[in-house]
Amino acid sequence: MSSTCAQTQKKNMNFAKLKNIVLIGGGDLMVASAQTLKDLNFNISVIAAKRHINEQLILSNETLAHACQRLAVSSDVLDDINQLKEQTLANIIPNSAMAICFGPAWVFSEQVIQQFQYGMFNINAIPIPHYLGGAHYTWQLLNNNREGGCFFQQITNQLDQGGIFAKYQFTISKQASTPDDYFVENVKQGSLFINKLAKMFIDGDDFSPTAYAPLNEDRIYLPRLRTDKQAYINWQWSAAEIVNFCQGFDDPYIGAASLVNEKLVRFKKMKLLTLTDSNNNKIAAMHPFCAGIIIRKTIRKNNTHLVVAAINGFIELGTVVNEQGQCIKDKFKEGMRLHTPQTMLDDAMTYQVIIDSQGFKD
Repeated sequence: MSSTCAQTQKKNMNFAKLKNIVLIGGGDLMVASAQTLKDLNFNISVIAAKRHINEQLILSNETLAHACQRLAVSSDVLDDINQLKEQTLANIIPNSAMAICFGPAWVFSEQVIQQFQYGMFNINAIPIPHYLGGAHYTWQLLNNNREGGCFFQQITNQLDQGGIFAKYQFTISKQASTPDDYFVENVKQGSLFINKLAKMFIDGDDFSPTAYAPLNEDRIYLPRLRTDKQAYINWQWSAAEIVNFCQGFDDPYIGAASLVNEKLVRFKKMKLLTLTDSNNNKIAAMHPFCAGIIIRKTIRKNNTHLVVAAINGFIELGTVVNEQGQCIKDKFKEGMRLHTPQTMLDDAMTYQVIIDSQGFKD
């Protein structure tokens, strides 16, 4: 795995006198950062929205509220930080503090930004300026992209336009094959970045921010996705494209979907497969009309193995469940065809995710 830790260029700043750090947002990386910063003797407090404080963390059996209790970190739970009066803000934000944000629930007003003497910063755990938008790891898996990045970006009154003060770039391992795997590796690498960042604060290293605008000219933006509306397999894609697609909607999501005998089924753990004959000669890929047909069913050690023909290759089905989440792999028979009607594919391609304050909205 290759990695670089880099700073950027312009007006130099250092944070040698910084002692108070307020973490805003939620998630596993924020909790790991709280532990790291506390261990390095920074004074840590948390500000969170209600939806973040009680959110189950992915990598542990605790909520953010429980993590704060375990770490003996004070927390303030707010409806909207921008609605607080200046004196109330002053009561919950320490003097001479920096804010480090991890997916915060709010776009901050100028009044809030001005409360932090050492500034407000986002930790962006994506390979800026690529894969901006939403569903970052799903899109990366679809495109077989393994860029990893963690950026320390200043928050200003221009949304997502602040300077980049430091960055850490790495490569996601080839073993990562689900969004969960990408998430785990990003939290691990992000924790290393936070540790490096904190030591740079302590050592009084100069930070030379780079303007975001030139970087943004190379952006790749992709929208949010909904697995239940959009994760339908097109059997006219190549075998490799289908596997990448299914990996993108694997754990923690409900899986990519298609129909068999007009009933919806979902798939996870799909794998490309090379078939050989008894003489160990590679079996050639089949005609596109064969795509989606189950060409082989075997049972080994009480486990059902299914092979499906696809364009330019073959696919081994991993987990197969019905709409109720029940395993139905043993119900499949050789000669059955997996098929997604064109109307469903068209609906998936044209669907747009709309987010309101309560979550998804159709």
